[in-house]
Amino acid sequence: MNRFIVALLLLVGLSLNAQVHDTIAKQDFLKKLDSLGGIDSAANAQMKYNLGVEFMDATNYNQAISYFDSATVYDSDFILAYFNKGLCHVKLGDLTAAKNDFANILVNDSTYHLALFQLAEIYKKEGFVSMAIDNYSKAISIFNKDFKYFYSRGVLYFQENEYEKAKNDFSKTIQLKTNHAYAYNDRGSTFLKLDDLDAAIKDFHKAVEFNPQLAFSFNNLGTAYRKKEKYNESIRAYNEAIKIDPSYYVAINNRGMSKFNKEDYESAIADFDRCLKLNPTYSYAVNNKASCYIGLEDWEKAISYADKAIELNPDYTYAYYNRAIAKEMNRDLEGACSDWKKAYELGLEAASTYFNSTCK
Repeated sequence: MNRFIVALLLLVGLSLNAQVHDTIAKQDFLKKLDSLGGIDSAANAQMKYNLGVEFMDATNYNQAISYFDSATVYDSDFILAYFNKGLCHVKLGDLTAAKNDFANILVNDSTYHLALFQLAEIYKKEGFVSMAIDNYSKAISIFNKDFKYFYSRGVLYFQENEYEKAKNDFSKTIQLKTNHAYAYNDRGSTFLKLDDLDAAIKDFHKAVEFNPQLAFSFNNLGTAYRKKEKYNESIRAYNEAIKIDPSYYVAINNRGMSKFNKEDYESAIADFDRCLKLNPTYSYAVNNKASCYIGLEDWEKAISYADKAIELNPDYTYAYYNRAIAKEMNRDLEGACSDWKKAYELGLEAASTYFNSTCK
C-alpha cells in the first residue's frame, strides 16, 4: 500500500471519530478510496459499520440498516452490525426482522447474551411471556452481572404470579444496583402479595428514598399501611402520591378507603367524588360510596350507588354484596338473597355465609 493510500486511511479514521462532519462528503470520499484499491474487506466493513452508527445516532434507521447490511457483505461475521441492525428494526417497529437479526447472531455465537436479552424484550412486547422468560434465563446463565436481565425477568415472574421467583430476581437486581428504585418498589409489591407487610413497607420507603417522585410507590406504601390498619400513616403516604400527581385517581380512591376504615365517611365520600371527577367510570369508587352510605345507614343511597357500580361492572362481586346488605337493612330480603346468591356465583365466598344463614 503506497503512502498516499495510508494517509487517506489515517484521514478516514480521524474523520469517523470527529464530532462534526459532512456525512455525504465522507461517503464520496470512501467510494474514491475504495476505487483506488486501498481498503481491504475488514476495513471496508468497519467503515460501513461506522457510517451505520452515525445514521443510527441521528435516528435515520433505514439508512443505518443499509450501511449495516453493507458491513456484513464485507464481513459476514460482523456481529455488531447484525446487532445494531436489529436495534434499528426494533425502533422501526419491525419486530420480525429484528428477531431474525438477533437469531442470526446466535447461530454464529450462542453465547452472545445481548442478543438473547433483546430477543426476550421482543417476546415480552409480543406477549409471549414464557419465551421471554426463557431467553432472559439463557442470558443470565451466560452473564449474571447485568441488573437489567434480572429485573426484566422478575417483572414477568410477578405478572405470572410466581412471587418467590420475582422476589429473588428483584433482590438480585438490588444486589447489582443498590439504588434501583423500581426494583425496591416491585419487590415491595411482591412482599404485599406474599402478605409480608413489614418487608413491603421497608421496600417502598427505600423506593421513594432513591426516587422521591415515584407517586405509585407512595400509593403502594399507603396500601401496605392500610393493610396493617395504620390508617393515619396510610393517609400521609397517599397524600404524598397525590401531591406528586394530582390526577392520580387511584391514590385518591385509596385515601378514601383509609378514611372509610377510620369511619370518617363524609371525608371518604369527598375523596370518592374527587376520584370520579377524574374517572367517572371507576366502578370501585362508586361502590366505595355505597359502602360509606351503608356506614351512614342511608340504605337508599347505598343501593343507588351499588346499582351504578354494577351497571359499570356487571361482574363486580362486592357491589352485589354491598347492595345485598343495604337491601336487607331496607327490608327487601328477597332482593338481598338474590344479590348474595349472585355474589357467591361470581366467586365471593363470604356471600355464601349470609345466603345460607338468612335465605334458607
